[in-house]
Amino acid sequence: MPRYSYSVYDSRGLLKRGALDAVSRQSALEVLRGRGLFPLDLVEETRRQATAQRWWEREISLGDGSLPLPALSTFTGELATLVKADLPLDQALHILAVQPTVTRRMRTVAAALLAAVREGQSLSGAMSGRGPEFPEYYWRLVQAGEASGALSDVLSDLARFLERSCEARAQIGSALLYPAILLLAAAAALFVILTVLVPTLVPLFRDSGAPLPLSLRVLVDAEAFVVSHGPLLLLALAGTVGAAIVLFRHPDARLAFDRTILRLPVVGSLISQRETARFCRTLGTLVHNGVPMLDAMRIAGDVMQNRAFASAVAEAGTSIQEGSGLSPPLLECGLVSELALR
Repeated sequence: MPRYSYSVYDSRGLLKRGALDAVSRQSALEVLRGRGLFPLDLVEETRRQATAQRWWEREISLGDGSLPLPALSTFTGELATLVKADLPLDQALHILAVQPTVTRRMRTVAAALLAAVREGQSLSGAMSGRGPEFPEYYWRLVQAGEASGALSDVLSDLARFLERSCEARAQIGSALLYPAILLLAAAAALFVILTVLVPTLVPLFRDSGAPLPLSLRVLVDAEAFVVSHGPLLLLALAGTVGAAIVLFRHPDARLAFDRTILRLPVVGSLISQRETARFCRTLGTLVHNGVPMLDAMRIAGDVMQNRAFASAVAEAGTSIQEGSGLSPPLLECGLVSELALR
């Protein structure tokens, strides 16, 4: 008879784990419900062990511990729908904890939030206690929604905000895919030329006594240089990469690099537009849902990926605190487009 491991909540809201023998999964569910328990997770033990060995099914998360943006967007949208349907918050989180449309990690997070809420914490407090999993702007918005009594509206705005962020990220990725393919194709073509074409053509010119064309001489010299100085080139490349990593960890160096990137003809304009859109979306969502302006500016600055933009937003926040408006300090930094300023 199969053995099932389960996680359940009892009538007092306490999380319990255990195992039982049952003919089928449905029978195990009926046994648990007959005991007055609310199943959260029920998996056959042999299947659990097999699933644990499927490394290709494991979720990939960011190194900083934050939740993936698409998973967070799906979680927020479904939570907003459930709360707007007037379901109690604990029931909404319980549904998400067993909802197959969200990822396994988000189900685990939902179960942890449910346990914290049933212990008396607020939803925003439970989210802020999860460390980097939920960004500050996220739980700040939830906190504002709880204070104003409009949590469902705030979650809906937050879900739309995350959806637009996912769409923007997908558009940027699609725009960069074609150049990346061209670069890979060019690198492959150069490799074939150096390893196949050049060794075939050089003997023909030498046997005929004709001088090598300039382009062919350049390729032959480049190939010879790479072959003779290969270890030194690899060592220099590794040293350059290591020095760049160490240098980028220094705030001043990273700030100078980000400012230089913004001055590039095409890439700088793309990054500037991306950062402006991220700033406007974040600040607009925060202010619209009742987060104070100074806090919203600080959080929006933390969301920026370009340090030059983040520094400009921080300086604008200082100017606002001193009595200035929003557009004058952003105009002085020269990074925000005229359309956004108007």
